[in-house]
Order: sequence, then C-alpha cells, then structure tokens
Amino acid sequence: MSFARVLTAEGVDAARRFLAEVRAGRLVDVEVPDELLFGSVYSAGLVGAPDLERVAIGTRRDAALYLGPRLEPIQREIADHAGFWSWLGMYYFAETAPRDRDGVLRLSPRDETFVVHGDEERSKQRQYRHYLWSAWRLQQAHGSSADFLLDERINSFGDIADRVFSYSRIFNANGIVQLILRLYTEDGRQKRGFGRARGGLRHLIRVLDQLERTYDVYGMPAEALMRILPGDFDAWRPEAV
Repeated sequence: MSFARVLTAEGVDAARRFLAEVRAGRLVDVEVPDELLFGSVYSAGLVGAPDLERVAIGTRRDAALYLGPRLEPIQREIADHAGFWSWLGMYYFAETAPRDRDGVLRLSPRDETFVVHGDEERSKQRQYRHYLWSAWRLQQAHGSSADFLLDERINSFGDIADRVFSYSRIFNANGIVQLILRLYTEDGRQKRGFGRARGGLRHLIRVLDQLERTYDVYGMPAEALMRILPGDFDAWRPEAV
C-alpha cells in the first residue's frame, strides 16, 4: 500500500515520456518506475492523502467502488487536481492500460487517459477521457442510474460514453443520461445502428438542442423527455414506455 501523491510538472513530463516509450514498442510487462511515482523531483505529498493499494480494475464500477470511499474525505481538494489524477493514473497504469489479445499494451495516442497537464487548456478539456477520473465522477454524479456505463471496461469509450462524458451539460443532466441509456441500450448492451441512424444518438443531440428553445431539457427527468420526443425515436423506445 502507498499514500497517494501528486505529480509535479516535471513528473507529468516524465510520465508523458514513459507513455511515449510504451507506445513505441510491443510490450507486455511494463512497470512505472518508483522514481516517477515517489521521487521528490517528480512527485509531492498531499495533505490527507489516502493509503491505496493496487487492486484489479476491470470496469469503471471496480474503480469507482474502490476509490470512492477512500477519496471522499478529500474529494473537494482533488476533484479537478491535475497533479493528483496524473499520479493516480500512473499508479494504476498496469491495472487500466488497454491490451490486445496477446496481452500487448495498446495505448491511446492521448496522454489524458493517464495524465492531465494542468497548464494546458486543451488537456483540461480532454480530462473526461482519464480512465479513473471519469469512473469516479460517473459514480458520484449518477450512481446506479448509469449501470451500463459503470459496467463497461475502464478503458472503453464507445459512442455513448464519448457523448455522455465529453459534453458537460449532458453529463450533469441526469435525465438526459438516463434517456440515452434507455433509448440505445438493452440488457446491458448497446443496440445496433444507433449512432448515425434517424432517431439515433447524434440525431437526439440535435433534437435536444431544438427542444431546449421550448423546454428545460437539461432539468427534466427521462420520462418527461421521452414524452416530448418526436416520432423519429419510436423505433428506439423501450417497450415499457
């Protein structure tokens, strides 16, 4: 077990160099150097830091259930703390990094899945792709109403996850998140063809923008939103509605 820390600016730069080296080779076993995680040049202490251990993380739920109680005492301090989430991303690198069928690491070209550079606005805008931050925030904001997203792999960002996480107005609107999941998922799986199809997810985003002129769509529950959707969405409605 280790007390959580924060990466310094030098630590974030070193983490990015490490990620670049991993991408450059076909590697299976890679360990983040202790110097990066705990060295005084690359990391610093954190007041009230929880004691963490490396645990198996398969899904967002795994991450959220483990981290949630341990981060609760300092959640205000670390909610948008780039250095903290960068350290956490590297600490759990082996547990969250995507691999192919042969076990070879297949990292996203975007460093933000592991580290966030607080001085770069573009990096902040992509923070939603940080595997651990997004899992933690999802559990905080939506809990069991977002079971489909919580049960996805920690490093999975399909169309639904990308839309929900990347638009803060959608992410913070519980009714819209529930609406999306009710329309385009069934029995824990995504329905086929929901992306670009008429009545599909992209069409829904455009329709919600239009409906906002008349309704408070970002404050409405899913049931009320379902009732004001045009007929284009009938094919996607769950039978119970």
